[in-house]
Amino acid sequence: MRVVRKIVVGLFILSIICLYVVIYAIPEVTDVLTKTETLEYGNLRIVDNVVCYFIRNETVYTAARSGNVNYYVADAIHVKKGTKILEVVFRAPDDPDAVSIYGGIIDRLEGDSVTNGEYASEFNGITSYFIDGYENYFTPETMRELKYKNVSGLNATPVNVVRDFTLRGEPLYKICNNREWFLVCWVDAANISKYNRGNSVTIELPEGDVKAVIEDIIEDGDKWLIVFSSNRFYDDFAKIRSAPAEVVLSDSNGIIIRNESITVSDGKVGVYIKTKSGSYVFRQIKIITTDGKNSITEVSYFYDDEGERVSTVNIHDEILRNP
Repeated sequence: MRVVRKIVVGLFILSIICLYVVIYAIPEVTDVLTKTETLEYGNLRIVDNVVCYFIRNETVYTAARSGNVNYYVADAIHVKKGTKILEVVFRAPDDPDAVSIYGGIIDRLEGDSVTNGEYASEFNGITSYFIDGYENYFTPETMRELKYKNVSGLNATPVNVVRDFTLRGEPLYKICNNREWFLVCWVDAANISKYNRGNSVTIELPEGDVKAVIEDIIEDGDKWLIVFSSNRFYDDFAKIRSAPAEVVLSDSNGIIIRNESITVSDGKVGVYIKTKSGSYVFRQIKIITTDGKNSITEVSYFYDDEGERVSTVNIHDEILRNP
């Protein structure tokens, strides 16, 4: 009987210990293992590093005869239609067999230039004495057909063609329409989700920032061609063909939340907030922007598609990770 009584007492004590573990220990351990994060206010800047190519409506003017060149308008000046840019005073070349040093540019232009003795602008635009011969290759009409494999191998370095003497047929200057111009670049497929047609971006170039709009997104093998349009002033607008750039797709402030903490409940996007009692409740959020890893969301409240005010997350809220 004593042995049986000891066994019963032992089982009773063991059951009490198990009950204590279930009631107290397990919840505490589970709570420790439950990962949370405290929300903070911050900034999320989504940037892509690219090489941009300048696309312009531009016309190259060539010499109608050999002679001395007298310039009336400086480089990068806005001129009206009919403005006389320069004159060529006839003089035969010293060497009748002289070969133009601009042969490469002339060949690339393939005759797509204006030759007359007036040397006046045919439209309003910006003067430029920097010519690369690709003025008929990089055009608004052909820019959507450009291929990365072709463009990446080009040596499109503009040449300053200002000089005292010109041979007949050589390039003298060009006029670039600045009312609307374009930039194109190529991005990897992994980054294409950042781009949306119609979105406004800031393109940070060596000589300053330019506001632009995403006009088109075109698949090109394992890359994507992005077309931007702009009408903003840029110092080297009519001078250069390409430049390294940072495309700032978003620069937003708000609550920063890891994407792994965001979930969907009843068709609504949100997170689970820890209450004072230790339980978790769902709280709807409104995402402003995301870089694929983190998101910026509205603070305190926002208005839904029906115009209803919705309470959302606040600074210092503790939320559940990987809900």
